[in-house]
Amino acid sequence: MTLDEILTHLETTDYATFQRDALQEAVERQQEITPALLAIIERVANDPLWLEENPDYMGFTYALYLLAQFREIRAYPLIVKYFSQLGTELESLDATGDLVTEDLGSILASVCGNDLSLIKQLIENPAINEYVRSAALRSLMVLYKHDLLTRAELITYFKFLLESKLDKQEQFMRANLTCCCLDIHPDELYEELTDCFNQGYIDLDIVDKGSLIQYNEKDKEQVIAALKTNKYIQLIENVIEEMEWWACFQPKPAPTRSTPLPAPSPRPDYHKPTNYHATETKVGRNDPCPCGSGKKYKKCCLH
Repeated sequence: MTLDEILTHLETTDYATFQRDALQEAVERQQEITPALLAIIERVANDPLWLEENPDYMGFTYALYLLAQFREIRAYPLIVKYFSQLGTELESLDATGDLVTEDLGSILASVCGNDLSLIKQLIENPAINEYVRSAALRSLMVLYKHDLLTRAELITYFKFLLESKLDKQEQFMRANLTCCCLDIHPDELYEELTDCFNQGYIDLDIVDKGSLIQYNEKDKEQVIAALKTNKYIQLIENVIEEMEWWACFQPKPAPTRSTPLPAPSPRPDYHKPTNYHATETKVGRNDPCPCGSGKKYKKCCLH
């Protein structure tokens, strides 16, 4: 493929076809394609509404993962700029689907070049979407896992957040910070976290005090070892492996004779009007999946 052909495939609006060949070509031609990928991120960062108006555009997503694999530090401020501008409501994340809650932490860790300043800006700014801030928190866990951030540095920063930086009413952020502390073993921060629970500063729908006690009683080395092997807390190493499994790229096989037939529907009551028509029920690709998984439709049961 030529460079233009690669970019044409990557900037597709066909969100159901995984552009494997184009991604492989892009990886092999990293130096040539990086400026174009940065231009994609910059364009969206400068006009976030454009992505909302073009929800099927895949170029931004592919560019994010590629630049993360490339460890491209020039992407770092552009990515932070885009995600800093999203609204605080949950719907603000629709343009990027599950990316924020799934992989933004790994992407930030991969492009930051060990410069934590912009990540900390995301974490500490209450005007930024709380899911983006939580993803920034997870990026620190990724760096710690890969020995790019020492435990002392991580504990010191977490303590700073608990005692000074996070508002006492930021229950969601404090809960996510607590989860991070559990994943690394809460020993050094146990008293601070206990006080937060006692004062009602933590969202109990996310984590409760019992979990804190349970994790604190676990063997510290075993907890840390579990973190080190956690495949969901990692740098972006291979864009194809990271994305190829997404449900939107996995068409369901056509039914065969061996496929059990669905149970017959109850006989309709013809004395009552029927308002349901199959064609009237449409699920948007960024809507919650009707299967109840909690994921966006495009990354779950789209096919």
